[in-house]
Order: sequence, then C-alpha cells, then structure tokens
Amino acid sequence: MRLRSVVAASVSALLGSVAPMTVVAQQATDPLADGLVPGNYVRVGVSSVAPVSPSGSLKDWSRGVGFGVTYENWDQGRNGVGQIGYGFMVDYALLPFDEDQFLKDFKPLSGTAVSASAKKAGVFKAGVNLRVRIPAPYIMPSVFLQLGFLNWHPGEITFTTTTVSSQTAKQQTRSGGLVAIGGALDKHIYDRFAIFGEAVYTFAYTSFGQGLGGSGSECITSNCDLLKNTSLGSLRGGLRVRVGN
Repeated sequence: MRLRSVVAASVSALLGSVAPMTVVAQQATDPLADGLVPGNYVRVGVSSVAPVSPSGSLKDWSRGVGFGVTYENWDQGRNGVGQIGYGFMVDYALLPFDEDQFLKDFKPLSGTAVSASAKKAGVFKAGVNLRVRIPAPYIMPSVFLQLGFLNWHPGEITFTTTTVSSQTAKQQTRSGGLVAIGGALDKHIYDRFAIFGEAVYTFAYTSFGQGLGGSGSECITSNCDLLKNTSLGSLRGGLRVRVGN
C-alpha cells in the first residue's frame, strides 16, 4: 500500500513538471514573426488589377476588381516558425472596357467608329506560391514568387460607325504560363487572424495568334495583336486566417 502511494506521488510530480513545459512550447512564437506560428493558413483578399504598359488590344481594358484565395503552409523553424511558406493560389478579376481608347485606335472596314460597348474581360490565374518572410518586430514583411497559368477572356465588343448602326468585334482569348513576383506586409490582430496588404506584378506568356478579328472589322497595324504577352499589376488587401490545429 505504501509502495503504491509512493509511485502515485512520483507520477504526479513528474506530470506536474512536464505540463508547464508543454504549455510553454505550444505558446512559444518567434518575436520577429509577428504572431505567425507553424501551421496552415488561408489568405482571402480583394484586389485592384490593371494592365501594365499594355499594347495591342490589351489597351482596350482598364483597371478592375479581383478576388483571390491563397493557401499557405509554414513549417517549424529554429525559433518557432520557418522563414519559407509554400502553397497554391487562385485569382479572378474583371476589367471594364475602355471605350475612349478603343475608339481612338480602332479602324472599321468603312466609316468611323463613334461608340462602343462590351462586357468586362475576365482574367483567371492559378498556380503555386512560395513566400519568404523577412524577420522584423511588430509586422511581418515578405516577398513571394508565383508560377502558374493565366487565362484572359475579353468580352465581345459592339460598336457603331458613321455608316453602319451595329457591328461586333471579338478579341481572342489568351492563355499561357505566368510568373508573378510581389511583396507584402502582414499584421497580426487577434488569435488566428491577421490583415495583409501586397503588391504583385504578373507576366504571362500569352503570345498566340491575332488578338482582334470578327465579322465586319479589322485591326490597323499599330493595334494588331501578333506575338503580344500579358502584364498585370495588382494591389491587394485582405485577411489571413490560420486553419486547423
């Protein structure tokens, strides 16, 4: 009976000494990571997207709004959390039609174009994401690289000329591989939540075919789309949430 009491007391003492260390280990964070701990994260953001130095038919679309979701995993590091996060991203944006730019460059088969309208152009991006955080107090700066696929889907353009009341022009859909680089600032606000802002430059190899063609239309030499790639600039803000344990 006495031996049983001694064993029970020893086990209790051992558990009592281990428990505080376990709690401390779970709560330990890198003071230069602003609340980031190892685990899985989802970023949800809204962005302002615009073509960068557009040429050809890309000039006919202006700044629009995008929505994106990024998944990231951060592993354990020497001081709490590692410096590299990896995952994947999906992004979709809608760019409005720039009527003034279109009318300035477009040359119909007959007469002069006097008005034009079109549905918004859709830009879809998907790929892998590699993010490197920069150790700093109070805020988490980072740079990132994205590799993936881009699809550009312009809306059909309806225009009126001095000789014909209604005609259409269709710009070709573009698809190709993309490379994007960017920088971000994250700020932890409470528990699993942080806010972030980031700037992204995307270059996509989409130089396939002619970008403008359709019934009753033509493109002038300076506005033809042979061998043109796609460049986009984005400013995004949103919420970062840690998911799982």
